[in-house]
Amino acid sequence: MKIILIGIMLLVTGFYSNAEELLTISAKEKGISEFDFEVKEVTRNNNSSILKVVKFQDRSAAASRWMMCAYSEIAQKRGFSFWAALYDDNSGDEVIVVFPSSKSLEDPAFHDIQVKHFKPQIMPVKVFKKFCGLSDV
Repeated sequence: MKIILIGIMLLVTGFYSNAEELLTISAKEKGISEFDFEVKEVTRNNNSSILKVVKFQDRSAAASRWMMCAYSEIAQKRGFSFWAALYDDNSGDEVIVVFPSSKSLEDPAFHDIQVKHFKPQIMPVKVFKKFCGLSDV
């Protein structure tokens, strides 16, 4: 009976911690009033996240810059030093953010992705830390 109870507790804890790992970053919660975007992590694996950003294709230049801060914050919180956002005009509200461990498109994080289709740039988190006001996590 103790084993069953421990198993149930581990299962519930696993679901709770897995749900807790998904991140959401809101412009309003960051004190930005010019636009109302939210970057929501919907799935993740070891080296990437799929983000949902409602009305992503309609973003302004200022919102794009803010989203780069959100990608940097997600990378930093997940313990990565680099990120690359993959999207195109047909991506809709979905953005794939890959977290390579180097500045190379040959990095293993890109192995399962058709990178040339997106032509991503790998961005170092440290470049955005000061600009975005990110503290050390």
